Amino acid sequence: MTHCTERRMHQNVEINKRPVRDTMSSVVIKATLQMLAETGSSVAVFATEKLIPALEIQGLVDMGSEGVRVDEYMRWRSRCIKRAQRVLAGETPMPADWIITWMSVLPELYKNKCSQKIAAMQGLQWVRLPRYNRIRIESVDAEIDSITMKFGEVLASSSPAHDGVYDNTDDKSALKQLQNRLAEMAAYIRREIINIEMATGISPDYVEIGEKSPLSGGRRVTA
Repeated sequence: MTHCTERRMHQNVEINKRPVRDTMSSVVIKATLQMLAETGSSVAVFATEKLIPALEIQGLVDMGSEGVRVDEYMRWRSRCIKRAQRVLAGETPMPADWIITWMSVLPELYKNKCSQKIAAMQGLQWVRLPRYNRIRIESVDAEIDSITMKFGEVLASSSPAHDGVYDNTDDKSALKQLQNRLAEMAAYIRREIINIEMATGISPDYVEIGEKSPLSGGRRVTA
């Protein structure tokens, strides 16, 4: 065995030892696999009923549906399913242009988890934009029910806090789970604050006080 071969083998071993980091596409793939496992759906159903139509609308795949025959459509459908299967199996990379559209067709629970992780990968905290009420343009849907649901998830994960303290005797995975649920609830609370402000123009006291503070360049308010 030559020195060059030994060096390459050593380099490969070092590369294999490196921790595997999430990428945007791997986050979406993991969420999709989790969704398929938990809902009992199949790749074929997901690809043909959700993913491929959405990709076609965005101009990311072309079915060429004009004048297409049934046998041609079935072959195209089979190719699309196989392509989705290869992406999910890690045999071929997910095209970068697919990531947002793929994420958009996932059920809300899995889509939100993807959004949170992808935002965190960019050093951001995910806060989804308010959902405007279609009845009145100046109104925004209240989503307190989502906060209540998230609070329930916090309570269900709160076993590390039951003794009143956090320390090194607490289970690390349980702490991480509680911390993640708290961070998710914080994002939903922040969003609800924005919902109120967007619909009414009313801001929390700390925002109004901060805007008037000399520290932030605010003007002095006289009685």
